[in-house]
Amino acid sequence: MNNKPYVQEINDLQNKCAHYFAAANTYKGFESFFDEIFNTEKLERIYILKGGPGAGKSTLMKKTALTAQSKGLTPTCFHCSSDPLSLDGVVIKEIKTAILDGTAPHVFDPKYAGAKEIIVNLGEAWNLESLARDCAEIVSLTSGKSKRYRAAYRLLDGAKSATDELTDIGRECLDIEKMKGAVNRFCEKALRKGDSVGSQVAIADAISCDGLVRFFTPEKQAESLYFVKDAKNTAPIFFKELEQKAISAGVETIRGICPLDPKQCSFLYFPARSVCVSMYDDDFCKQLEHAERQYKIINLGRFFNTAEFRKSRERYRFIEKCKDALMAQACKELEQAGKDHAQLEKIYAKATDYEKISYMSADIISKMFK
Repeated sequence: MNNKPYVQEINDLQNKCAHYFAAANTYKGFESFFDEIFNTEKLERIYILKGGPGAGKSTLMKKTALTAQSKGLTPTCFHCSSDPLSLDGVVIKEIKTAILDGTAPHVFDPKYAGAKEIIVNLGEAWNLESLARDCAEIVSLTSGKSKRYRAAYRLLDGAKSATDELTDIGRECLDIEKMKGAVNRFCEKALRKGDSVGSQVAIADAISCDGLVRFFTPEKQAESLYFVKDAKNTAPIFFKELEQKAISAGVETIRGICPLDPKQCSFLYFPARSVCVSMYDDDFCKQLEHAERQYKIINLGRFFNTAEFRKSRERYRFIEKCKDALMAQACKELEQAGKDHAQLEKIYAKATDYEKISYMSADIISKMFK
């Protein structure tokens, strides 16, 4: 599996489309945020696609996004957290419409069936006799894929425990009061008080079959951009303090979910202020510099006692190596699961009448933008 060129295309500064994930592979297992993203109270029409691997669900959603763009609308694409090349859903806010993959593991059932949600069964285009002949291989590949995911989640659980230990070591060397003072000054200068309450969530990072993948949508949307340079895994402490301060000040906040541990932040985006605070990334920052786009650095090393850290350096390095090894193996398990899924798609592709899928897709898109 190698979707990196596609990811690079998404992260290009010229690409103005919004790209996120709708779920995450976490230390607890698969965690879906479909209910928050495809909110039936905010959307008027939701098309729920049913069908197995290779049925054309992702292709239909991509066509939907392209059609929306051609009509001057601004779709938000939600990618599969395991395979970033595929889509899990598309939301078009201007017409309060969404289309999504409603099959396992992110099963999405209608709440207002027919009135708001429409189920589209792409399985109608299957040759069932062909699938029955390949039943043994389908069962074997599906079982193997499930085992890979279970192994990946156990490894991520270990990586999360190691990450917590690294943060605890870093916290002991962190001048938290000094850091809080910097957060207060930042909020006074960059955010100002508002009248909003609470926060929303968004996922721009994934632990996938292609390793760690990151979309820079909030960074490209913000006018004012700040990057946090970590100091021995103390960034979670900084983000938590900043988020709490922003929410208490009534500032509209979008919290980027860390895929390993959804309780932690990977970025904070304040849309009303057009401010984004995100983890530093060398390649993306070079792209910004090449485009002569300004950004600022928040260096957590200013609050870190390196002399105190020397006492725990050896222990920290050992745990860090353990965490990196666990993450690497988890990604290998997901990569193999991705290969199993690709084999399943080939089997289902042989049994799918794509002429019928094309007709169904055209009909859905026509109704959606009528």
